[in-house]
Amino acid sequence: MVSPTSTYEPAPVLTQPQVLALPQPTSNAEQACSDLHHNGCCIWTDVLKKHELHLLRDKFEQQYEAEQSLGELLPDRGVSNKIVIPNLVNKGQHYLDFVTRKETNTLATFALGKSWLLSSLTAHLFVGTTERVELVHRDQGQVPASLEQPALLNLFYLLDDFTPERGSTVVFPGSHRWPLQHRIEPPSAEDGLQITAPAGSLFAFEGRLWHATGINHLGHRRRALSVFCSVPWLRQQENALAATSHDVLENASPQLRARLGLRTYGTLGNVNGTKVPEQRVAFGNVDVALPDYLIGENAELIPLTKVRSRASK
Repeated sequence: MVSPTSTYEPAPVLTQPQVLALPQPTSNAEQACSDLHHNGCCIWTDVLKKHELHLLRDKFEQQYEAEQSLGELLPDRGVSNKIVIPNLVNKGQHYLDFVTRKETNTLATFALGKSWLLSSLTAHLFVGTTERVELVHRDQGQVPASLEQPALLNLFYLLDDFTPERGSTVVFPGSHRWPLQHRIEPPSAEDGLQITAPAGSLFAFEGRLWHATGINHLGHRRRALSVFCSVPWLRQQENALAATSHDVLENASPQLRARLGLRTYGTLGNVNGTKVPEQRVAFGNVDVALPDYLIGENAELIPLTKVRSRASK
């Protein structure tokens, strides 16, 4: 099965569960796409400039400290020293820009087709050492393993050097091409390879690849911005319409609105209610306009609940 909006052609299935070599870091976009295709992952170097690294590191720390001060309102972070700060869509234009960034679009369109969606936008950082390798998993574990194409793509923009001592990602290059029976049960973490990549790189891996977070022996912050992308027929990790503040939606470019899911995909993704300027009445893709009301029993008008803008709070 291949998405009708994608030209992705599966690489040949390997005859055994062979762990291929890690792809070499490259600054060439075509090579990065080729590595992603054949190895299931790639390292695209020299993507972020020094001023971008400094800005994002500062923003990560400010956001983490501010959210820690929320007290009882702080979401449960779990017991690990690996911290994931979710839903960056509402937390600054400096994050939103990565959704429409050239490198993001190049890899996501190559792997997922032109109508790909933003599944989630998150910050990853460590606040201390960790004791064990994360559970080896595939990001698209909810999709049948027999699907011969990626349904998800994770793009890690690296704000620090990724090294094994700092808990860099354990990957199994080529595992997206393993025989079907080996795509179901995870391999042993000891058989994987840990990446080494400099700050400013883009480390990408597709949803069928077995992988895990390594042990952070040093307690280094080891920060990365994750732009998690999906095919348009797969449910997004973050429920964008419910979780995005209304001022972000109102001020978003058409491209960003589409990536957040505010564009129909055939018969999928509609918001039906009272009349809007452009409404899908047949097949085809159109921008989603939010109606003022949903229509209830006996045409009762139900105001559409919208996430409040910052200005109205």
